[in-house]
Amino acid sequence: MKAYLKILAISLFLISSFDTFAQDANKQQEALDAYQKGEYQYAAGLYEEILSQGQHAYELYYNLGNAYFKQNLFAKSILYYEKALRLKPNDENTLFNLNVARTKTIDKIEPLPELFFKKWWKGLIGIQNTGSWAYTCIILWVFLLASIAVFLAAKTIGIKKIAFSLAIALLALNILSFTLAYKSYQNLTNKNEAIIMSQRLTAKSAPNAGSTDLFVIHEGAKVHITDRMTEWVEIKLDNGSVGWIKTGTFELI
Repeated sequence: MKAYLKILAISLFLISSFDTFAQDANKQQEALDAYQKGEYQYAAGLYEEILSQGQHAYELYYNLGNAYFKQNLFAKSILYYEKALRLKPNDENTLFNLNVARTKTIDKIEPLPELFFKKWWKGLIGIQNTGSWAYTCIILWVFLLASIAVFLAAKTIGIKKIAFSLAIALLALNILSFTLAYKSYQNLTNKNEAIIMSQRLTAKSAPNAGSTDLFVIHEGAKVHITDRMTEWVEIKLDNGSVGWIKTGTFELI
């Protein structure tokens, strides 16, 4: 009886999941149709509704960014282009649209010079998304086990040497791909980057309104959160500037 109830529960869950997926697919098509008709606000509302139900995909973020861009809501478009890039790093269309959206904002923050190795490492991480790096790890692990099996089963020294060398190379590649997968996952789940949503914001030297004014930032600027308090967060800009701003003035990427 218990087994029957368990199977029934699983079946109902699968049916419910399929129904939800079908509804989301219909809403996505409806949103796409609305966008193509120029109904950008309605399209954005549909995409937001899908996201609120726990659905997350590159296409949703990218299309929502486009819908907000068409409404001249550039901070929102930047936010969702940034979210899209976390799922599909180095995507040329998203990067292009993001750069265009940034030209519409007031702040033109010049980043500090970056070491070549650090820039190269970031580029390597962005070649694939987190899931693809995880699949790469699994495939390399299978080949590693196969090469070990060949080494153990081989009857000649020559084949053993080849299998051993291959196993060492695959082990090194496995460690590298695992590291890249982990770093990609960290980037994906990073909650320390945000986009400013307030039109004009003054960063303070300390987490209180009476402290010294340091610099002004505007809607659409990207910030890195380095510390948190109840009503304040410490931010760092790409140019190295550091200050405190109130919570509720930004949205996390």
